[in-house]
Amino acid sequence: MMKLNSKLESKLTKAYVSGITALSTLGINSPVSANAGEVQSRINEAFSTIQGVLTGLIVTVGIVVALFIVIKRMPSADDPQEKNEVYKAVGRVLGLVAIGAAIVWIVPWVYSLFQ
Repeated sequence: MMKLNSKLESKLTKAYVSGITALSTLGINSPVSANAGEVQSRINEAFSTIQGVLTGLIVTVGIVVALFIVIKRMPSADDPQEKNEVYKAVGRVLGLVAIGAAIVWIVPWVYSLFQ
């Protein structure tokens, strides 16, 4: 039993060392130097992508919530009071979606004004 553990330990150590060697070799061979403009453009592109994803997420959640409200209140759609409540609720959801999506784009813009 002891011999098996030492063999396993030896193989794991060799695998660990070879993994570290491979990672360090990849790190040395990768291009490290880049222009500042290139880095800045990549960062701006990444932030733009993140803003698009967040906007899409906010809009998707808003659509799901609005559909939930409409479907939940569908059985009593004949009642004018209930119809009014549905319109108000969906209007609030649309307003909140517009505010949330605007915040995702306005906050970074305002931040860039003060830099």
